[in-house]
Amino acid sequence: MGELAALANAVVWALTGVITKGVGKNVRPTHIVAAQSWIGLTLLLVIGLAVSQIDDLLRVPLDSALILAGGAFINTLGSLVFWVAISRGKVSSVYPTTQSIFILASVAAGWLFLDDTPQFGVLGGAALIIGGVVLLNRNAGPPRPGTNQRSDFIAIGLAAVTSLLWAGGFVTTAIGLEDADPVPAATIRNLVPAALFVIISIAFPSTRITRVYRGNSIRLIAGAMLFAFSALSFVFALDNAPPGVVVVLINTSPMWALVFAAIWLRERLTRMTIGGAVLTVAGIFVVLAFR
Repeated sequence: MGELAALANAVVWALTGVITKGVGKNVRPTHIVAAQSWIGLTLLLVIGLAVSQIDDLLRVPLDSALILAGGAFINTLGSLVFWVAISRGKVSSVYPTTQSIFILASVAAGWLFLDDTPQFGVLGGAALIIGGVVLLNRNAGPPRPGTNQRSDFIAIGLAAVTSLLWAGGFVTTAIGLEDADPVPAATIRNLVPAALFVIISIAFPSTRITRVYRGNSIRLIAGAMLFAFSALSFVFALDNAPPGVVVVLINTSPMWALVFAAIWLRERLTRMTIGGAVLTVAGIFVVLAFR
């Protein structure tokens, strides 16, 4: 079940990106992340009520709650660094660098801190999926206007920092889940960015969702609901499968994004992207068959 949840996380995360791609040009990443955090938190609280786990949220041990909250903060910080990296350099360099280092750092951290010794399937699958990610993003887009080679080097460095931050958030979440159920854990992980973006929206009025909600409400709400499901499937996967397997499978999202983009956005498939998809599928097979 944990492996299926990890794959579901990758699929839903890719679909979230495809849906939010159609928002207006005045919608910034901060608007999208804030909407995902607030609406996602509301939905998770409703789910908690429906499955009678709101009381469990209050029963999560303080140390586990703090670890989960800390992991959420680290993950959110990594996301902010990632967007800075995207603004400074090429998407085709930043995205594969981030995901490749994230896989390697997370597997290594799981080995060091969680006693999750990587098996042949995990290592082989990780290598194939990293290769697939590189090919899928080989021609992901031109450099941002005004960027230069120095900016690209800075962006790659920021991408590496993002990977390490996300790996830290990944491991701390796995540790926090030892004494917490998936629904309360996912709620705590959403509570931190939701509170953070309340502060940001007060300090910077331009980041308020109310300024971009009209005309974008359907996509923002749909994306936020998918984000909530993604958060829940992520902690469920970590709670039911080895961390090394989870981190490899959730990083198949670029392949699923390729499929959705080809179907709904009519994006053209190249030999490079098809080759990347083949490598990614092969990586999934190796992880599931030989772990």
